Amino acid sequence: MRGRGRILATAVVAVAIAAMGGSAAHAGTVIEYEIPARGGEVSGGYPYAGPPRARAILPDGYDPKKAYPVLYILHGLTCRYSCWTDSKGVEIQKHLPGLDAIVVMPEGGRGGWYTDWWNGGRRGSPAWESYFLDQVIPQTEARFRIRKGRRWHALAGSSMGGLGTAYLGGRVPGYFGSLVVMSGFVDTQIVPGVGFIQAAMAGGQAEELYGPLDGPYATGHNPTRLAGNLTRSRVFVSHGTGVPQGGDTGGPGEGVTEGAFIQPMNQSYVAALRRAGVEVTHQSHPGYHDAANDRRQLRDARSWGLFDPVVERPATWTNETVARQGKLWDVRYRFDAPPTSVARFSREGPRLAMTGAGSPVTLTTDGGCVIRTATPGQVEVPTRPCARLKVKIRPGRLRTGRKTRVRIAVMPALPGVVVRSGRRRVTTDARGIARLRICAPSRRGARVTAKASNFLDARVRVRARGRVASCRRPPLR
Repeated sequence: MRGRGRILATAVVAVAIAAMGGSAAHAGTVIEYEIPARGGEVSGGYPYAGPPRARAILPDGYDPKKAYPVLYILHGLTCRYSCWTDSKGVEIQKHLPGLDAIVVMPEGGRGGWYTDWWNGGRRGSPAWESYFLDQVIPQTEARFRIRKGRRWHALAGSSMGGLGTAYLGGRVPGYFGSLVVMSGFVDTQIVPGVGFIQAAMAGGQAEELYGPLDGPYATGHNPTRLAGNLTRSRVFVSHGTGVPQGGDTGGPGEGVTEGAFIQPMNQSYVAALRRAGVEVTHQSHPGYHDAANDRRQLRDARSWGLFDPVVERPATWTNETVARQGKLWDVRYRFDAPPTSVARFSREGPRLAMTGAGSPVTLTTDGGCVIRTATPGQVEVPTRPCARLKVKIRPGRLRTGRKTRVRIAVMPALPGVVVRSGRRRVTTDARGIARLRICAPSRRGARVTAKASNFLDARVRVRARGRVASCRRPPLR
């Protein structure tokens, strides 16, 4: 499926460029491709057959060799990945002219709520939360060249997608620097019974989604209760008041939805963000819960700044979660059992404290250090790497005096690893692969080094066969 999805996207791009006479892609070029749920996270819940799909908008003059910022946009309830670009939808490709970034619109299910459903404690089926984190982001980075650094990664969404933005942004704060919450369903416990409304709209029972509506799983998925997870992020919150603005595409019902439900939720959410010390910009304006409102809010978010500077690696942070596993900044975690209450991580310099999980946890740093501890507990996170990069080179032997193109696979598979041989230098792609031309004048071969932050360098020598021969080209006569 992976190859099939990549071929489909490549073919669409090729056709689009060919239609323009071979020139670079114009702004608003939309491609469509599959993002399979390789871990079995979801198997349906969207109105078409086959794996989940996505669309992407390519920037003006798109160059596949260049690294771009990325904006993910999550759709709302009863919609699908294509709603953002359809002629009857928002048509955002017409409203983001000149944005020098790749815009990715993944599938989120018709009522998936970007959540791993509780389902009696089984936590999954569907698992839209895990699908986005474990499939959409990695497969996007494998398909496109994405700039490194959380500053260049933004997440946006409307309605149900606004909830997904606020929640998922807090699941991986080290990846997303800026969040745009548009008319979001962002306080799922603002009044008793909101969970019943969510589940009913998704065609399920209330406790299938979050479990007991005042329980830890529901609380651990409520963006307003988790506002402290975003203290190092930039957040833009925008919503309507339910009063018509002119040009509204919805009717009075959408006005009631925006004014009576969405507006108070967002006011509660913004208050929680401010109490937590989050850098938040709040915008309230006339408007319905409709596509016209989404267009206006997205344009305003762009003016606010989708890729403005953020702190990349803060020394102190906190995060609350009910997830069994995940990544917080430079530390991956996995509890022995799903948390029985909302677990809390607190980092201050090298010290990392954990409470509330109910089972031991295994921590793995970006530098390959593995720490296992009971919870509640506190550990010292090593500041130096514990693991060394490994490289695998094919072909494994060169011919003396002849330049050979080699494939260098770095393990673990990291993007941006600097690979050198002599004066030649390349970096690995999203799969940890680099390609380099190497020449060895003798059987001693050539030395290859790989360097990445938080890892010890890898140094290997590729042997050669044949007689001593110069790698320099003979002068032209």
